[in-house]
Amino acid sequence: GRLVVVPFAVIMGWVIDQPMTLDFGMLNTTVLVICVLVVMSIVVDGRSNWLEGYMLCSAYALVAVMYWHVHSFGDSSGEF
Repeated sequence: GRLVVVPFAVIMGWVIDQPMTLDFGMLNTTVLVICVLVVMSIVVDGRSNWLEGYMLCSAYALVAVMYWHVHSFGDSSGEF
């Protein structure tokens, strides 16, 4: 069910004549892959401690600050 959300959005974009693609850009794709790898490396053993939780929160804050600055310094088209 969840894997068809983005392709469904692209098809609906065609229907309503709104350009939507599966091209997420290099920055978004890189951040997604790194986040998946970090979370996988932390939860693979099935146990956690406060330091791993702190690392996840810090990584989240780092990504949020990065997107904040990329958006504020980027052009007005909304592209990263």
